[in-house]
Amino acid sequence: MSTKTTFKRVALATVAAMGFGLLSVVPANAGTPGTALAIAVNNGTLDDGVALAASKYTLNEVRATGQISAFSVVAASSVELKVTAVGGTFTADDDYKVDITGYGRVVAVTAFAATSSGAVDTLTAFVAPSVPGTYTVNVTLAKDGAFAAATDLVTSVAMTVTAPTGVSGTLSTAHIVAGNAGTIATSTTDLVTASGSSTAATANSGSIALTMKNTLGAAMASGNTITAQITAGPGYLVALTADTPTADQCSTTPTYSATVGRAISAFDPGEIANIIICADGTAGVATIKLSVTNQSVTTEWATKSFTFYGPVRTLAVATSNFTIGAAGGDETGAAAAARTEAGEVTNAGALTTGTTTPAFIISAKDAAGQLATAAAAPTVISSNPTVVASGTCVLDNGSSATYSSGQGFGLYNCSFTTAASAKSGDKATLTFRINDPLGTAGIDYLTTTADVTVGGTRFTETLALNKATYTEGEAIVVTRTAKDSSGNPVADGSAAPAVVFNKAIGGTAPAAGFYIGGTLATSSTRPAVFAPTASGVFEARMSGRNGSTTTVAIITTATVAESAAEAAANAAGDAAAEATDAANAAAEAADAATAAAQDAADAVAALATSVEAMVSDLKKQITALTNLVIKIQKKVKA
Repeated sequence: MSTKTTFKRVALATVAAMGFGLLSVVPANAGTPGTALAIAVNNGTLDDGVALAASKYTLNEVRATGQISAFSVVAASSVELKVTAVGGTFTADDDYKVDITGYGRVVAVTAFAATSSGAVDTLTAFVAPSVPGTYTVNVTLAKDGAFAAATDLVTSVAMTVTAPTGVSGTLSTAHIVAGNAGTIATSTTDLVTASGSSTAATANSGSIALTMKNTLGAAMASGNTITAQITAGPGYLVALTADTPTADQCSTTPTYSATVGRAISAFDPGEIANIIICADGTAGVATIKLSVTNQSVTTEWATKSFTFYGPVRTLAVATSNFTIGAAGGDETGAAAAARTEAGEVTNAGALTTGTTTPAFIISAKDAAGQLATAAAAPTVISSNPTVVASGTCVLDNGSSATYSSGQGFGLYNCSFTTAASAKSGDKATLTFRINDPLGTAGIDYLTTTADVTVGGTRFTETLALNKATYTEGEAIVVTRTAKDSSGNPVADGSAAPAVVFNKAIGGTAPAAGFYIGGTLATSSTRPAVFAPTASGVFEARMSGRNGSTTTVAIITTATVAESAAEAAANAAGDAAAEATDAANAAAEAADAATAAAQDAADAVAALATSVEAMVSDLKKQITALTNLVIKIQKKVKA
């Protein structure tokens, strides 16, 4: 063997030895790869931190429980894939990456967390495409961190990206409430006109609660911006992200900013927020317009009003419902903050338990004539405590659109109570007063007055109809009156009996009710009782009192005149009767003429017979006379 050949063999052996040595050396970053045989996307995948609902994914559990073949997320949302190690586990030495076909890499090469050693792990989040559509998401796992086609584990899943659900102006709510704090506005408070003093202060005048919902009715924590602006009237606004309005957010010297002022723009409300309403020292009605911007689309959302009033300058009796109190003592009317259907209809009447109708409604107004709420409700002072012992007023809360005295400010519902010594015919003057807010407390007052009398119980009642004669179905006004034994109108709220009719009427007969001012009448402008359709006399009656405490029938009557059809029919009947009478008279005359003619004929016949007899007798006499003359002649000749 030559020296040259020897060197070649040594070199070859050395290289071979080095090659085997290299193959046996473990890389410096090598570790223990996971034992997974495959990977699969799991239904625990998160969309914006929330687990997918069952309706948002399609199960394909061929290789692993919970594996999905497709899922749906909202555009531009944060997606965190959860993957399952099929047939084994992951380790911290494995790496992964996530690509979207045709879109590119969305998760760079990333090692599993140091704590990863189980069969399920959550991958790094990525942002879903902003364009709706269906995309293929590919997850690649490199065992031991070395990507190689022969050893990589790959899984793909279809991801449908949907457009974000927009805000719903119908399901989202904007409700207003007056007050400093503690109460979040609701649909109930929204029914009452919000109002407050125009005096600038740190206390909130009111607030508007915003609750954001999408078109599916789900709460929206993000994606919306609110613009709130006072387009007319006084005041300013403060943006507040707290769920419940916090007290004293206003200022006597406010500094306007992006979140404080007459216009607030780009205010992110989250799921729930409040807009605080503040006074600026000027009275008037503020118009507040709200709009919401979602997905670059701005929608006019809601308009709210807030009434700022000045200090009360006048009191007045706005309405007098009851002015006749009860002899012997009783409350007349009700001082109720809330007027309800039960209190106004079911329990209507001044002396009925449960009524909410006030005897008087007192209005308080500022210098501009705007209703204004005083610091305290008016007190009631009687000119004669032996007649009216006391009175009470409360602010009407405006909770009923149908029955409330007003809209929740500036109007007071008042009652008065007669003394046990009060008797029929007694009188008193009631003074309603408040402290003058611009005067000295306890010295200066604003006042108004009302006169009241006293009535007893029913003693004499009458029943009257508004007309003596009606046409068919004509509206009837039925009036019941009652006086006490002293001849004075009975106390307001005294029971009035029902009225019935002896013929069928239209509408509804007057039910039992209550006397106010000694009378109870059905409406003339909205009639409920109508005359019978049958002509003739009809009667109305009620069980009342006629000069005693005994109940008797009280009756009144009226007439329904003939209708044109009835008059025509009657005229035709009369004409027919007259024609019949004439025909009968003619027939009788004809019979009389026939009888007369027969009598004449009989008379003629009898006369003829008589004349014939007379002629015969005459002939006989002439013959005898002739014979006598002949005899005489014969004798003379002889």
